Amino acid sequence: MASGPIMLVPMCLVENKNEQFSVNRKALKILSKISQPVVVVAIVGVYRTGKSYLMNCLAREKLGFPLGSTVQSETKGIWMWCVPHPSKPSHTLVLLDTEGLGDVEKGDPKNDSWIFALAVLLSSMFVYNSMSTINHDALEKLHYVAELTELIRAKSSPVSNRAEDSTEFVSFFPDFIWTVRDFTLELKLNGRPITEDEYLENALRLIQGIRTWPGKWMVQ
Repeated sequence: MASGPIMLVPMCLVENKNEQFSVNRKALKILSKISQPVVVVAIVGVYRTGKSYLMNCLAREKLGFPLGSTVQSETKGIWMWCVPHPSKPSHTLVLLDTEGLGDVEKGDPKNDSWIFALAVLLSSMFVYNSMSTINHDALEKLHYVAELTELIRAKSSPVSNRAEDSTEFVSFFPDFIWTVRDFTLELKLNGRPITEDEYLENALRLIQGIRTWPGKWMVQ
């Protein structure tokens, strides 16, 4: 079965102009021609932290998503790249590179919330990218997840229970991976070696208001 067009270069899927979002119709046509199952990987994180470079690595290409060498954010909106899946010949890998969070050039902070929400809803695997360590600032950025219940409604009923909505949202959430770049510390806690997952779980337990579901993470 034909997989549909494989893209040689990325293309903008969701444009973000003047803090207004619009879908690129050309990108939708490409997606509509894919007949194979797709694995959609989206990456989100603070701007200028190497998200695009990591996505190029997943595509096994040195060039693709634009890389920047200045303090100015390079990616605007959400860009997609459809490539062959590296280990599943019958699948297409759809990579989504998103606009960086916390860009000082943005006027409305809600713009970041929408980027985060779209990435969660479009992906089957969600990558949260941060630098050096899992610190308080990186955890604070996850408040965008809590805002999903304000941005999206899982039920059509005008009267909605917020707690029930939160639980229902989780059933639609993708697999979550937290990528910590340039990590140089030794993975030890109270004198004993720990795994990467234990490091994450311990950090989340120390922050008030973090609630977990099996295989998922959400801030409340």
